[in-house]
Amino acid sequence: MNVLFTTLVAAIGVAAIGVTPASSVEPGKVVKDCNERCPEMVVVPAGKFRMGTPLGTDINNETGEMPPVEMTIPKPFLLGRTELTRGEFEVFARETKFQPKILCRVWNRGRMRYVDDSNRTWREPGVPAAPTPSHPVSCVNWHQAKAYAAWLAAKTGKPYRLPTEAEWEYAARAGSSALYPWGDNPAGACKTSNIYDITARRATPQAWPHAACVDGFADIAPVASLEPNAFGLYDMIGNVWEFAEDCATKSHIGRPKDGKAWVWEGGCKRIIQRGGGWFTSTERSRPGYHGDATATDHFDFGGFRVARDLTPEELK
Repeated sequence: MNVLFTTLVAAIGVAAIGVTPASSVEPGKVVKDCNERCPEMVVVPAGKFRMGTPLGTDINNETGEMPPVEMTIPKPFLLGRTELTRGEFEVFARETKFQPKILCRVWNRGRMRYVDDSNRTWREPGVPAAPTPSHPVSCVNWHQAKAYAAWLAAKTGKPYRLPTEAEWEYAARAGSSALYPWGDNPAGACKTSNIYDITARRATPQAWPHAACVDGFADIAPVASLEPNAFGLYDMIGNVWEFAEDCATKSHIGRPKDGKAWVWEGGCKRIIQRGGGWFTSTERSRPGYHGDATATDHFDFGGFRVARDLTPEELK
């Protein structure tokens, strides 16, 4: 960890963070813009980092994460402290009379593969079997995540949106340049990240690599069940995959270096998903790995978290 991030992390003091109005841009400050199940947001500091994975690293470069690029996040911004919860999405669904598409890709234990299930929606995703308001919302697509962010922006008068891919990776790394935020050994996952570990493998055996540790959750966990990362953010790796704003690519060549979203005129063929989920192998449960989906895909392992720009008044 370099000097810049060591200083930032020391300043954050995540263990004692409390919810406050957005009157300060101190890194780690928690902001909440409305009372009824509005998401808690964390101030993420401005900074620089290397986006992607170094050449020569012993991983499959299938998504073009090598070589890394120097990236600047020029201003602090707010990012959801957790993945958006079912309880928070419920307010949006109620106020907008949201009618979900009844079709979600779920793991079929009998057939041992993913299938599109017409009986599954965000209200009844099937995973977990008895979801609570504190579980992350899933079985929502990119358009619906964008609609939630637009609704929240209108409700609060604040510029909510989805995070850019660069912002997401910067926040997930939280100062780390290792393969994983906790280091290079996937067995260190279970302190902060609900990925495919010993617990999940016992419940749903698969051949792909698992973390040799125990996080205690056989599938999706309530948000913030494990420890936060160095920026005070929960579940950046694991639990559910998270949509970003960007189009999916197989290279960093041409990417904006200022952290802005990389999007095309006319729209994207596929959209970025980041972070992996409870059923994701250790190979893909890394900040540098690029997942992707179409904008209309619904998954029982896919959700999102929101971002927000700080207003000029807040930045003064």
